[in-house]
Amino acid sequence: MSEADPSALPCAGDHEALSRLEGICRQIAKGDYDNVDDLFALTVAEDASETIHQLAEAFGFMLVQVEAREMRLNMLIEDLTGLKEQLEIANGKLKQENAELSVQLKRLTVEIDRQELKKHVGAIVETEYFQDLQQRAREMRARHMRSDQARDE
Repeated sequence: MSEADPSALPCAGDHEALSRLEGICRQIAKGDYDNVDDLFALTVAEDASETIHQLAEAFGFMLVQVEAREMRLNMLIEDLTGLKEQLEIANGKLKQENAELSVQLKRLTVEIDRQELKKHVGAIVETEYFQDLQQRAREMRARHMRSDQARDE
């Protein structure tokens, strides 16, 4: 049977050190990092065994990783918030430009409709059928005017 490492054996102060470690870990779990120095002090506390030292060191290492992750997340949140603001500004500009372009499009549509109308009317006016109708209308007006004049005399 091999002998146990004496530094790994429980010390008389382990119960108290373990209670302190538990309390510190509970505070950290709640987001309260004010007692971090106490956690790191447990890594070398003379009234605690090597096991408590190792636990405190492992929790300290996890804490450092959590803090680093939180810092990265906060930086990402700040970046995303800035980007969101930029997108909102760009969206506002796009809405304004879209409204202006819609007005211009309506004006152009009306202008195109007028041009199309002129083109179609011009095409109709130039047809032989329309010119024949115009000639007949002139002749009818002329007859009507002559008959009105004949009645008046």
